[in-house]
Amino acid sequence: MRSSPLAGIRVVDLSRVFAMPYVGAYLADMGAEVIKIDTHHAAFVDTTRTITGPYPNNEPGVDYWNRAGTFQTLNRGKRSLTLDLRSDDGMRNLVDLIAISDVVLENFTPRVSVRFGLDYANLRTVRPDLILVSNTGYGHSGPWSAFGAMASALEPTHGSGAFMGYLEPDEDGKLTGSSIPNKIGNSYTDFLACWSGQLAILSALYRRALTGEGGWVDLAMYQTGISFFGEGLLDFAFNGRRTRRIGNRHQSLSPQGCYPCLKEDCWVTLSVGNDEEWVALCKAMGQPALASDPRFADPLHRYENQDELDTLISEWTSAHSREDILAALQEHGVHAAPVQNAAQLLQDEHLGGRGLFEQVDFPASSEMGSRRFLGRGWRLSQADVKVRGPAPDMGEANDYVLAEMLGLSEIEIDRLRDEQVIGEELKDGNAPGVVPLERQAELGWIASYDANYGGASQTVS
Repeated sequence: MRSSPLAGIRVVDLSRVFAMPYVGAYLADMGAEVIKIDTHHAAFVDTTRTITGPYPNNEPGVDYWNRAGTFQTLNRGKRSLTLDLRSDDGMRNLVDLIAISDVVLENFTPRVSVRFGLDYANLRTVRPDLILVSNTGYGHSGPWSAFGAMASALEPTHGSGAFMGYLEPDEDGKLTGSSIPNKIGNSYTDFLACWSGQLAILSALYRRALTGEGGWVDLAMYQTGISFFGEGLLDFAFNGRRTRRIGNRHQSLSPQGCYPCLKEDCWVTLSVGNDEEWVALCKAMGQPALASDPRFADPLHRYENQDELDTLISEWTSAHSREDILAALQEHGVHAAPVQNAAQLLQDEHLGGRGLFEQVDFPASSEMGSRRFLGRGWRLSQADVKVRGPAPDMGEANDYVLAEMLGLSEIEIDRLRDEQVIGEELKDGNAPGVVPLERQAELGWIASYDANYGGASQTVS
């Protein structure tokens, strides 16, 4: 029988927005019981429940706080317990739940975690072998530790902007490194913190199994961001050289870039690493004589004349379909790949064959149907790892946790509900406004909208 790697592990998820909630989703995929500490008070609710979308078929619905795609992705397979942590009852029940749990996830600033008594010094008295994961911008020590942070603001401070930028023409018309730093994309530091957090938790659980001791994971997103700029940091530390911004090019290899194909917004990338691959590219282009052109005869000349080379390659790629370009490049052994958009990824045969997108059935009462969720980039043989269900409706586990796990009576639970400590519907919230997708495309909010895409109603991303 295939077993779940984390069966029997209970996780209390106090986190919100992205990095740590996504950690909790992965732990749920691996079989842990993950209980998300929600609130039904709109002023304090996890914003991915209410304002980030996207909504299926662009329709928030009456219970919009249960339908947002981002929330669904980050909280799939969890349970939901709503607690108003401003109340003594809310905090008391939270502490009682932590006492019978294995892992706690939180992303408060250090000041807030201490004020709520949710710091490691306090929680280890509740459960000595507890594993606490504290995800902050700058960690719980150092001069910046009290600063709040989010991934998009962290990227400049950990240096990614210094490395990222487009090429721009200089006064002679030659493309050179941009003077303007750029963001990587969609809060990349969140993903780094998520993957780092998973590794730290699994390491802590393994150590606890060996020693019986819990531990505190002090996870600083600032540090995880810096950790993936090794080459640029080493070059300056060893040589005093600062890496320039190079867009899609390479520091030494050429040609390398992203080139337009025949259809609109259709691109292919390629990279040539040596003279043999350069000859192969020229053959693929149907211009074998180009290989001996003095401007491109060796790596140094190709590097110095990259602008001209990119023009020649673009003239070839733009005259053919992406499929024909890729077939020719792969036939001749040139490193190449397509630039795929979201629709193409969802229809990709290789990703489909690998089972990356997992089908999840929603309860009939939700009218959400069956949706595809993004799984994991890895597979584990002989183990039951999968997306175990959609994200929980707000407060769906209130009775389960409070009665079955904590032993509260029906009368006590009803009192908590009457006093608004717990609840199953968002209180004092406003439904998000909806702009038609066609209008969003006109405004430039989205790149495009395909009304005829058959999988549109089957995707939450």
